[in-house]
This record gives sequence, C-alpha cells and structure tokens, in this order.
Amino acid sequence: MILMTSVYIVLAQSDYYIKKAQSYQREAEYYQKKADGYRDNAEYYLKRAEKYQRDAAYYTKRGDLDRAKTYSRYAENEMDKYETQLRYAAQADDKAAMYLRWAADALKKH
Repeated sequence: MILMTSVYIVLAQSDYYIKKAQSYQREAEYYQKKADGYRDNAEYYLKRAEKYQRDAAYYTKRGDLDRAKTYSRYAENEMDKYETQLRYAAQADDKAAMYLRWAADALKKH
C-alpha cells in the first residue's frame, strides 16, 4: 500500500511540473509576441521619423525655417517613440527568456 501511495505522489509531482512548464512556455510565447509587436511599432515610428526628416529638409531648402523646425521636432519625437518601443521589446524578450528558463527548470524537476 505504501508503494502505491508513493507512485501516486511521484506521478502527481511529475504532472505538476509538466503543467508548470507548459504554463511557463505559454507565458514565454506571450512575451515573445509582445516583443514582436513592439518591434513592429518601432519600425513604424522610425519610418515616420524619416518622413518628417525629409519634410524638414524640404522646407529648409524652400526657406521656410519655422516649418522646418516643426518637422524636425516631429522627427525627434518619433525617434523617442522608436527608442521607447525598442526598449519595451528588449524588456519583453528578457521576460520571455526568463519564462523559458523557468520552463526548463520545471522539466528538470520532472
């Protein structure tokens, strides 16, 4: 009887760690998708910054310095957003890696 109880405990623990690893894997996938989204956003902001820089150069050539300054400021703001999105992506990548490590550790306990 003690042997049967021990087998059930081992199976329950094994199942627990497998479910825990699967849960960590899902969390890692979630954060990887978030990181991809942040990188997509960063690319969008970079393209907008490039457009605003071209506009600023155009208005500078035409001699409309006030408008050129405005577009330069827009470009700087978009670059700030770009850098922020890249920072968020790196943080999400770090979280995904952490959850993958936890999943691997849970499977080792299995």
